[in-house]
Amino acid sequence: MKICYELTPTDTLFLRGAEPLEAGQPSGEALFPPPVSVLQGAVRTAVLRQRGIAFADYKAGRCPQEILERIGHCSQPAPFHITAVLMRREGTLYAPCPASWFVDKAENMDGHANRNTPCAARPFSPLGRTLLQAALPPKKASSLLPHSSAGTALPMVRAKDAKPLTPYWIRLDCLRRSPVTFAAGDLLAKSELYDTESRTGIAIDSKRKVQEGKIYTAAHIRLRPEVTLLIGLDSDPGLQKKGRFFLGGEQRICGYATAAAPALPQGEAALYLALAPLELTVEILPHVFAASKPVTLAGWDLARGFHKATTAWLPAGSVFTKRINPCCIPLPQGEHHER
Repeated sequence: MKICYELTPTDTLFLRGAEPLEAGQPSGEALFPPPVSVLQGAVRTAVLRQRGIAFADYKAGRCPQEILERIGHCSQPAPFHITAVLMRREGTLYAPCPASWFVDKAENMDGHANRNTPCAARPFSPLGRTLLQAALPPKKASSLLPHSSAGTALPMVRAKDAKPLTPYWIRLDCLRRSPVTFAAGDLLAKSELYDTESRTGIAIDSKRKVQEGKIYTAAHIRLRPEVTLLIGLDSDPGLQKKGRFFLGGEQRICGYATAAAPALPQGEAALYLALAPLELTVEILPHVFAASKPVTLAGWDLARGFHKATTAWLPAGSVFTKRINPCCIPLPQGEHHER
C-alpha cells in the first residue's frame, strides 16, 4: 500500500447489486465493502473534478498525459489497484474476517462442548471461543470425502456446530498471527460498524418525471458516528490531500483525507485473504479456497452510455490459494489449520 485515504460519508451510501428494483418490493442487501471498480471510479472522477477536466474531454483523450498516466484512459482498466478496504473504529483498524475461519457454537467458554443445552437456546458470541480454520483433508482420506463438481477436494472444518466468522470484522493485528481464542475487541459485528437502512423511492422516466405507482425500497449503508472507511492504493492517483468523493449510486458524497498507510502482512503463504471484493472470473475460480456467496453486479457505463455487463463478485474476506490480486495478504495459519 503506497497511499491511503480515509473516507467519511456525509450521509448514507447506496451500494446495490444488479437485481431489478420491482415496484413494491425490497432490494437485496448491498455489497459492502463495495467492489474495487466502484472505488476506482470514484478516485478517477475526483481527480477529473479537481483538475477541472470535463468528462467529455477525458473520454476523447483531451487531457494532460500526466493525468492519463495516473488514472488511465477512459474505458480502460485503471493503472492503480485498490490494495485494501478497512474500517477504523475509535482508532483501531478492522479488516473483513477470513471466510475460512470458524468457531464451534457448541463450545463452552472452558473449551468443552455443551451437549446438554441446545445450541439454539444459547445466545451466540464468538468471544472466548477457539479459532477453527478450514483445511483440505489429508491426501490419504481425500478419496473417501465429498468432492466438488470440478473433482477437487472440499475444505472441511472439524466442529460439532461450525459457525462462520464472515459476518464479522476482525482487528487487523489478528491477521499478523492467528489467535487461539478471540478476546474483547478482536471481532466486531457488522451492526457495530454500520447500519442498513431501508429507503423508499419512486422511479423516474427519461425526462426525470415520476412514474405513477412505481415505488421501491432500497437498502442504504450508514456508518456509525465513530467509524470511517479506509481505502489503500498501490500508486498515487494525483488527488489533493483533502477533498470529496462521489461514491456508489445516487453519487453519495464522502469527505476524504490522506491518512497514514497501515503496515499490512507481507510474505508467502499457503492461503491469501482478499481485503476487498474481487470479480469472480474463470482465471481465479480454480484458486478460490473459501468464500461467501457471490454477488451479481451491473451498473451504468458513462463512456458507452449503456449498461455495464453483469458480473459476479466475491465479497471481501474471500480466501485463495494464490495471491491473485494486490489486495490479497498472506493468511496466518496456526495450530488449528491443517493442510
